Formats: sequence, structure tokens, C-alpha cells
Amino acid sequence: MNRKLVIVLWIIGILIAILLSSQSSNYLNYNENTTIPSSYPAAKAQELLSEYFHGGNVNNSIDVVLINSTPQEVYKAVKIIDEIDGVCKTESIINAYLAYDEILGKEINYTGYKIIEENKGNISSQELKEEISQYLHIPIYYTCLFNVSPQNLLTRNETVFFLITPPAQFTSTYEAKNVSVIFVYTKYCPNYNFKNGTYPDGVISCQIQSKLSKCGFDNFYLTGPAPLVQELSGSESQRQAITFALVFIALLLITGIYFRSVIAPIITLSIIALSVIFGMAIVTLVGKFYHPVDFQVIEPMISVLLGIGTDYSVFLLSRFKEELSKGRNKEEAMEISVKTSGKAILISGSAVTLVFLSLSFIPYLHTWGLTIGFSVPITVLIAVSLLPIIYGKMGSRIFWPSHLSFYENKSLGNIARITMRKPKTTLAISVIIGLIALAFILSIPLSLDFTSGLPNIPAVKGLKILENAFGQSFVNPVLIVFNESKTVMNSTYVNTSLLIQIAKIEENISKLSGVKQVIGPVPCNFNGTITPEILHQIRENLGTNNKTLLVTVIMNYGTYTQQAQKLVLTIQKIVNPYHGYVGGTTASVIDALDYLLPYYEMLIIILPIILVISLAVFLRSIKISIGAVGTILLSITLSLAIIYLFFRSANGILFFIPITIFVLMIGLGNDYSIFILTRVKEEIEKERSIESIVRAISISAGAVTALGVILAASFGVLAIDPIKPIAELGIGIAIAALLDTFIIRIFIYPAILKIALKLNETIKRK
Repeated sequence: MNRKLVIVLWIIGILIAILLSSQSSNYLNYNENTTIPSSYPAAKAQELLSEYFHGGNVNNSIDVVLINSTPQEVYKAVKIIDEIDGVCKTESIINAYLAYDEILGKEINYTGYKIIEENKGNISSQELKEEISQYLHIPIYYTCLFNVSPQNLLTRNETVFFLITPPAQFTSTYEAKNVSVIFVYTKYCPNYNFKNGTYPDGVISCQIQSKLSKCGFDNFYLTGPAPLVQELSGSESQRQAITFALVFIALLLITGIYFRSVIAPIITLSIIALSVIFGMAIVTLVGKFYHPVDFQVIEPMISVLLGIGTDYSVFLLSRFKEELSKGRNKEEAMEISVKTSGKAILISGSAVTLVFLSLSFIPYLHTWGLTIGFSVPITVLIAVSLLPIIYGKMGSRIFWPSHLSFYENKSLGNIARITMRKPKTTLAISVIIGLIALAFILSIPLSLDFTSGLPNIPAVKGLKILENAFGQSFVNPVLIVFNESKTVMNSTYVNTSLLIQIAKIEENISKLSGVKQVIGPVPCNFNGTITPEILHQIRENLGTNNKTLLVTVIMNYGTYTQQAQKLVLTIQKIVNPYHGYVGGTTASVIDALDYLLPYYEMLIIILPIILVISLAVFLRSIKISIGAVGTILLSITLSLAIIYLFFRSANGILFFIPITIFVLMIGLGNDYSIFILTRVKEEIEKERSIESIVRAISISAGAVTALGVILAASFGVLAIDPIKPIAELGIGIAIAALLDTFIIRIFIYPAILKIALKLNETIKRK
């Protein structure tokens, strides 16, 4: 194709990509919940909760956490929040006061009218209050509820209203350890966005923050889905810029040192940086036409595109420099580099693309697969079409101020000779080490505790304060939903036999080890007697269809612990015969892992097979292909073992870390195999001997070592990312790349090649 036409097409493509990439932030998803099919109990429970309880028509997306606040101060905050446009309602300790006052008011009114009737109306207001106080054993000022609704009392006499203190069973939902919480419900679902990209719940969060601060509240936090999304999205552009800058600088330095050049790294990185613009454009397209993209994909995507793009460029330029040093002119050198290294890059890029696209079939990781999978081919095209035009035009000037010289790394060649003396022993030791590492990995459980990996932003601090005050299980309780076929209660009827049955279930659950509290429609000792308190309790836990009941279980265990999961499974067995479904965070974790693990197992089996077949077609050797993929699996296993050893939490390792490292390294580690084996193939075709392997490793050593360091650096900078899973992911890939570069390629590859190629002649000692 005409070079000018290629440049024009790239310019047009870049302009379109810039336009699309500028909108990418509107299509990011900050909701970390994994969607579970409705056939799972937790999904069914959530469906019933959303349909028949308050979550179905109003959405609790914001929690206001007040520190050391009095009920009067909470009420002041509630009035401010209720005036904000988009807020449907609030729940706080005020609701506890109103609920208690309503029950108390009924008793006071009943007693008061009885006293009036006994005295035939001949009693003064003051005498009536005194008799009510004596009869009910309550302070006299409580009698202000006589003939006055709690809401009217709050409006007329706020001071007296707050003197009537509810017992702990009413207030414990909203206040604990000097921490008060206001649950804010908006008319939008937690992840709703307008077409212009505006996140309304985030706007409401900002307004609450601003108005409370202006009104003198200085010791409070906003947490919940909306503040978390708002704060994460607000810092996303900054994190992207920092990641890009750090990766760019690191790769600039490494490339400059490798080529001993000032110009080569600047041109290379400037061209490859275009791939990031295209990547962000694909984020926009995927988010707009398919599904919002997981925000955590952005920094790894930047590292992948800059890392492999630089690898491809260095591989091409190394061959270009080698051919120039042999005396060929710049046109010839450019053509040879594209035909040899370019061919290897196209094969490698195709395999990497297929590997990443495989993620698009995995729930939760599907947007990872689509965004990176469609970005890699563009990076490959930039490397093999646009970059050669530039270095082919510049010639040796691109390597200024270094000289045109190319050296074989004799040291790595000598190490290859040593390992090939006893190849079977080398491979046996490798397999043993790999199996030990694998056994350790399999002993560590997977976790879905996303919040533990979030940066220490105010919304996360607020969440931790809530969990410390109320307990993690209180913030994320076990929710049992009973979907009955008959009406439980209406204005004239109460199904007491059903409620007695529910009470027995509650009692059985309360006796389980690890259960702290059971909150249901009736007490555990309910015997069929209906009191005003029990009526209130039933209404609080009865769905809008009058058939669905909710039982809440507070555990002594952390939400994501193995003990909590075992307890939830036991509860599910208890409620199954009664059409009960267990929901809540812990139940969702169990079902999500059951749902996702088969996909992971499928990937772990299928991807290596696909890679073996791809390499076998290219190399025409099934043995070498199996050995090459085996070394990639070994580097993945060892790096995961290191990550598990140093970064696992008490609840295990975040579930997408191992599978993402696996997929990334299956794809990226394949690059090194193809680059090395391409050169081995060239040398073996000249002379089928051990010295050909030694020569191929010696010649490719510099470039492939640089490629490994480049990939390690591009992901290693993620270690400082404030989002823990991204940092762990970066460290894992960096470790795997370094292991592959400095251990596996040097010590294990030669042994595999000798056995696979059946080269049995005596190794020459150097």
C-alpha cells in the first residue's frame, strides 16, 4: 500500500479516536456487584426484596455517617437533606423516635380515655396527665403524646419530643458507639446515568456534602454506592494520567538504555502512545453500544497497550538495527525487519487478541475482554505499519548517538549449554517447584470483598466507621425472604399459624453458632398473641404484597469470612423446605463464586490448548509448543504463589486477580515464546544442532531481555496504584514477566528445545 495513503488513513483514524476517547469517562461502571442468574437463591431473594420491599420504589444509595451527633442534630441534618431535589425519603434515629412514640401514644391515649370515662369527664388536664403517668409508670412529660401524633409533637415542641427516649431495640438500627447514620433514598437507582453522562445520585451526594458543611456539620462522612462512585469517578482521570505518565517514563528510560539512543525511545513511545487513545475510544464504543466498562480495566489496559506496543517496537527496531549493522541499506533493513519480526508480531498479536477476547465470555470480566481484546490489534497495526515507515525513512539516525553494532550475548549462550547437559533433570526440578506452588495456591480461598481493595477515600472511611460501629454483618446482614402463597396480614386478618411457624424457624437459626441476632416479623417466642409492638414488627418485615416476609440475621462473623459462608449454607438448608431464599452479601458471594468458577475452569483448560495449537501451526512442532506453554504456566503459577503469599487478606485473594493474571500472562508470555522461537527456527533451518539453539538464544538475548523488563516495568508501576486489586495485578504480571525473562527463558527453554528437537550430540564446552 502507498505509504502516504497509510499515513492519511492513520491521521483520520487518530482524529476519530480522539473524539471518541474524550467521552470514555461517561461509559465507566463503578458497580462491583456481580450479576447472578435468577436461578440462584441470593438472586431470587434480591428479586423479591426489590419487588416487595422499599428497595423496589426508592433507592438507598447514600448513607450519611454522623460522629458524636445528638438526635436533635440528626434531625437538623435530615431536614436539610429532605429539601434536596431527587431525595425521596430518609431514615434515621428520628424514625425510631416516631415509631416508639406511635406505640407509646396508643397506650397513653387508651389509658387517658379510660380514665376520662371512669371520671365521667370530670377531670382536669393536669390531673389526667398525672394519672396517666402514675398508671403507666412514665414521666409526666410523656403524656404530651395524648391526643397528639408523634409527627405533630415533633413539629410543635421539638425539645419535649427528644426527651421521650426510645429503648435500644428501636434505635440500634440507626445509632451505635457515638455513630449515627441517615439512610438517604433517591428516585434513581444507584448506577443510573442520564444520556449526557451525568450521574444524578452523585450530584445529590455533592449537594448533601455541600449543604451539611455550610450548616455547621464538620464531623460526618458520606458513604454508600453513590458517594463511592462519585469519588472514584472524580479521581479516575487523575489515576489514568498518573499511570500513563509513569509507564511512559519507565519505558522511555528502558528503551533508551537498551538502544543507547535518545531518538529511538522518543519516536517509539510517541507512536505507541497512540494505542492508548484508540483504547479509550474502544471503551466509549463498548460502553455505548454494549455495556458500561468496569473502571478497573483502564490502568491495566494502559499498561498492556504501552507494554506490548513497546515490546513490538523494540523487537522490530532490534532486527532493523541488526540488518543495518550487516551493511544493508535502510529500505532493505526495514523490509527484512517487517518480514521476520513483523510476521512474529502478527502471529503473537493474533494469539494475544484471541486470549483477551476470551474474557468477553466471562461474567464480570466481559468488558475487560472486549476493550483490551479490540485494542491489541490496533497496537499491532501501529507497530507493523506506521512505525516501519518512520524508522525506514530515518535509517541509522533513529539510533543516534549510538553506533550501528550488534552483539551476541555469550553469557546467556553459555548458561544454555549448561542447562542442556541435563535437560530432563532441569525439567523435573521445574515441575516439582511448579506443583508445590500450585498446591499452595489451591489452599487459598477466593474472596469477593471489593471494598477492602478501595483507596482510603472519604466514602471508604465512612464505610469503615459504619462497620466498626455496627459490625460488618450489621451493614451487610443475612436476609431471608419467605415468599408465601397466602396473605400474611391485612387490615382485618393475621395468619398467626404461619407466624408461629416463622418464629420456630427464627428460634432454630438463633441457636446456630455465630448468630448474634435474629430480627423477624415476630419474636422467636411468639405464641400467637398479637400486641401493638408485634403488629409494628410485622409491618416492618412484611412486603407490599402482604405475602412476603423478611427475616434479618446479624452474624458474629465478618461478611466475607469462611465461617460466614458456612453459616449461610446452614441457614439455607433450614429455610429451603419453607420456600425461603437467603440473600445478602455473604449469600451473594457464595452464589457468585459457584456461578463464576466453572467459567474460570473452562478458561484455564481451553486457553492453553488454543495456545498450544496456535504455536504448533506456526512452529510445526507440538512438543515445542507444549513446552513453551508449559513455561508460561510455570511463570504464572510462581508469580501467583508470591502474590498469594504476600498480599492475601484474612478472607483470601480477590477472585479476579488469579484469573486476570492467568489470562494476561497466557497472552503476553506468548510474545516471548514466539520471539525466541522465531529466531530458533531461523537458526535451526540453517543448521540443525545444539549450537544453533545457543546462537539463537545469544542473538535474541538482548532484545528479549529488554522486552521482559519493559513488560515488567509497564505493569510494575501499577504497584503504587491506590486501588489494591490493580496494584496486586500489576505486581503479579511484573513478577511473572521477570521470572519468564531471567529464569525460565535462560534455564528451562534450552532444555525443552534440546528434548523436543532430539539434539543428542555432545555439547561443546566454551
